[in-house]
Amino acid sequence: MSIERVTRFTRTVFQEVTRPADTNAYTAGDVISDSTSAPTVITFGNVARESGGNGTIVHAVCVDSANVATKPDLELWLFDTTVTPDNDNAAFTPTDAELKTLAGVIAFPTASFKAGDATSGAGGNSICEATSLNIAFKAAGATNSALYGVLVVRNAYAPVSAESFFFRLKIPGSTCSFLPGH
Repeated sequence: MSIERVTRFTRTVFQEVTRPADTNAYTAGDVISDSTSAPTVITFGNVARESGGNGTIVHAVCVDSANVATKPDLELWLFDTTVTPDNDNAAFTPTDAELKTLAGVIAFPTASFKAGDATSGAGGNSICEATSLNIAFKAAGATNSALYGVLVVRNAYAPVSAESFFFRLKIPGSTCSFLPGH
């Protein structure tokens, strides 16, 4: 007779994107990325316990390094396969093929941002939580345990120079093992 042992854990992954050192305003639908000429995709490594593994994102936090009067209305688009990122402050232009690898979109709406340090501008900061999420994913490929993100702003937004956005994703899971002979 064998006994099954289930171990529960929560995996927390995080990543940060720092926008360019300018204050060029964003238009609704623009991408916030790390470069105006050679952007990189936001890579959340080790979201699954193993390559090709799966999971479910249940909670997400966005920390904004600034506290501005008009908060951003953000969406974090998550893909199970890397995508070609758009330049900072350019329109979001995913291809049909890229959208077929979309795991889900996490909304960080303007009204849900809360001031941390209430100092105005670059001296302050703010956070937004997305709770009760249920974004199931399967990491693509035999050597992949990552998700790839693109940050999109959905309102007219006046940023702070070199503003950064830090993301934390919580992914609960469990493992099963069998104890033979018990």
